[in-house]
Amino acid sequence: MKLKIIGQNSSNRLKLLKNINKVAEDLSDDLEIELIEEQEKFSKYKVSNTPALIINDKIISQGKVLNEKEIKNYIRLLSN
Repeated sequence: MKLKIIGQNSSNRLKLLKNINKVAEDLSDDLEIELIEEQEKFSKYKVSNTPALIINDKIISQGKVLNEKEIKNYIRLLSN
């Protein structure tokens, strides 16, 4: 499963990354995490607010730091 975090180096992006890393440790799923910081790539994903979380090329959230429980729920929903 591919997870992408879109956003510049901000405190909210770091919080989101930290939560995703905790989830990756808890789950035995094979998660591939990619950070996208280049402004040019934001438009490719049609993201207007950062940080944004994209799972398997679907925008899950924009401008919000999801907690671990929310991230796990989205991963479970999209892995089926």
